Amino acid sequence: MILPSSYQLSSPSQRRSEQGTTSKIFISSLQIVLPETYGMSILLEQARDIRSDIEELLTREVDRYFNKKNRQKIKIEANTTSDGTSTFSRLDGFEKQLEERELHVQQWENNIKKSIEAQVAEERKHIKDEYEALKIPLEHEYNNCMVDMKQQIYLFKYQLEEQQKSGSADLERQYKSHISTLDKANVVKDKEIGRLSASLFRSKNEIKDLKYVLSSVKKTIKTLNDIIYSKDQTIFAYYDGIRSINSDCIDNTIEPTIFYEKEAKVLWTRWYDDAPDKPDIRKKYIFRFYIHTKLPNTLC
Repeated sequence: MILPSSYQLSSPSQRRSEQGTTSKIFISSLQIVLPETYGMSILLEQARDIRSDIEELLTREVDRYFNKKNRQKIKIEANTTSDGTSTFSRLDGFEKQLEERELHVQQWENNIKKSIEAQVAEERKHIKDEYEALKIPLEHEYNNCMVDMKQQIYLFKYQLEEQQKSGSADLERQYKSHISTLDKANVVKDKEIGRLSASLFRSKNEIKDLKYVLSSVKKTIKTLNDIIYSKDQTIFAYYDGIRSINSDCIDNTIEPTIFYEKEAKVLWTRWYDDAPDKPDIRKKYIFRFYIHTKLPNTLC
């Protein structure tokens, strides 16, 4: 049996080296291509985070893949050659070796899985024990805090109630004191208002009386003014009669009928204007026009 040239020229150690090199190239490339049975790809950055044992499994899986390919290739070449007995014999030994290696790898994988599961279970138990160890003192501390908080709330409530009672009593005392002060002030004000009301009533009566007196005074003054005016007119009649008989008879206290000097007219006009306020002028001089006597400003 004649083997293919590619298989004849390479020794088993060389073929294993080539397969290992190829698997390393697969792992270090941008993507790690697994056999078709996995149907997936892993990026290089994700593969860098895989642990060394998983990386070794991937390497072996790649080697197994290449061995399978080589086995298929050898079977094909053996079927196409005349002498294939030795080739099939070698192929059977190679397949048994591969099966043993696969069984070893599978057992190794199971051991790793069991070890990981045992570590996970132990870690869970350790975490649970730590949790239980921390939970008991925390619950105890929580219960103590709740008791302290309830006591503080009760004490605070009691203090608030006492302050409220004390404040209410103080406010009530202040209110009663303020009301008493206001009552006393109202009594004083009522007396003052009564006194002022009586004084106002008397003042109103006095004003009423004064108005009556003032009215009487005004009537009396008007009557006196009329009498004076009538007396003055009588004097003017006698004076004019005497002047018609003797023109040289002149009385400087009687207002002339005609003024021959401007200064005399101005002087008599001023006396006439001052006469209502100055009784002395009324007594001394006699005016031809009616004069209204003016009352003092306090009586107007």
